[in-house]
Amino acid sequence: MKKLGLIAGAGDLPLLLAQSALAQNRMPIVIQITQPTSLQLESIASETYAFGIGQVQKITRTLLDSGVRELAIIGKIDTGILFRPFLVDPTAVRILARNRNKGTRAIVAAVIDHFESKGIRVVEQHQFLSRLMPEEGVLTKRQPSQSQWADVEYGMQLARQVADLGIGQTVVVKNRMAVAIEAIEGTDEAIKRGGKVGGKGVVVAKAAATDHDFRVDVPTIGDQTLKTLRAIGGGVLAVEAGRTFVLNQPALCEQADQWKIPIVALA
Repeated sequence: MKKLGLIAGAGDLPLLLAQSALAQNRMPIVIQITQPTSLQLESIASETYAFGIGQVQKITRTLLDSGVRELAIIGKIDTGILFRPFLVDPTAVRILARNRNKGTRAIVAAVIDHFESKGIRVVEQHQFLSRLMPEEGVLTKRQPSQSQWADVEYGMQLARQVADLGIGQTVVVKNRMAVAIEAIEGTDEAIKRGGKVGGKGVVVAKAAATDHDFRVDVPTIGDQTLKTLRAIGGGVLAVEAGRTFVLNQPALCEQADQWKIPIVALA
């Protein structure tokens, strides 16, 4: 059975990818970097290791010693760690120094280049999780109103522009005006901030950059996203078709219908 390295951040996605890899006769070798490995993930992994995010040399050596030649990087990693002291080895220091003031996208690209220079190919997440990506259309039974559609279209256009600038992936709009732009705080906090400014009925749109690297990040929505939107009285949740992971879509859309929140996927 061919091995697949898996650098796992937080959330449900690492387990889902590992399960899919196993179903495709791939043996998961898990490197956990943000939290203790879940019992479920540990139970299906062939090998599990835990390292800090800055221990690039140890991670690389462990993967090579385990015979890994393909690697998936998945799960939430708090980008705020870049503003806090954390353990780094010489390889991580070089990567950070060469990409100083260039933003997280440049750092991520440099990390990928490092692994591939060592003979470890980094694969796209949707190679194993394409089933999580919705097709174009309204995913819920509930349809957006005409005025909501205007905000959805404006919000998606704005979200793509913001993503292209490397700022964030999520915007909150109302009456075709931006009320919150996601920065380093993450989607949920941006939604909360948008709710404080725009009040009930705001529309949330989430998109990836035109040249987004899907090897390390796929925009994702799930139960927590919907709960946050409901808590602020949000009106619509909009994502990109074929470029977003929607976790547990049937149950998510059923809950959204109960809360009268349309979810749409735009091409």
